Amino acid sequence: VEAAALPLAGLTALRLLGAVGAVVGRRLLLTGASGGVGHYCTELAAAAGAEVTAVTATPERGRRLLELGAAAVVHDVAAAAGPFDVVLESTGGPALPAALAKLVPGGLLVWFGQASRTPVTLDFFDLLSGPERATIQHFHYAAAPYGPDLATLVRLVAAGRLHPEIGRVTDWADTASTLVDLRERRIRGRAVLTVGGAR
Repeated sequence: VEAAALPLAGLTALRLLGAVGAVVGRRLLLTGASGGVGHYCTELAAAAGAEVTAVTATPERGRRLLELGAAAVVHDVAAAAGPFDVVLESTGGPALPAALAKLVPGGLLVWFGQASRTPVTLDFFDLLSGPERATIQHFHYAAAPYGPDLATLVRLVAAGRLHPEIGRVTDWADTASTLVDLRERRIRGRAVLTVGGAR
């Protein structure tokens, strides 16, 4: 059941941090941190030595992110005490330029989502007053093979170093209602569907 909760969010988080490189001693800002990727990313980055500031609009999720190793939790990007060496940005809209402005000179913003469904607008003149030589890098998790990274995630879980949050375990027959509950955010964490009554 725990292994089934790893693939998409776990792979994305692991590969995001791989794209960033060593994070020990670096200040990292993570937007959209209350989702599955944010959960894994916070725990993995903090364990690797990063000082993580997590952005979430949900106070309950904020407490959980602190338990997973976040140094600070804020409810919007503007409240994050920068500057940051790295920004992992997944919300789009006004959050991306606000996060970009919080980078150190030569810092890195990795853009991996647009959960707000709002387009990003960057103003050239705002960039002039922001961090010099900042890099914006697009990211997508899909790159085969998946096996080695999934094996890494499973080893971390088995060693007690990564903690999947599973909000529901139910039979495959409940797929439709589970998908609705996920979309409506009535399930906190991952949902795992079992086959043949295995629980």
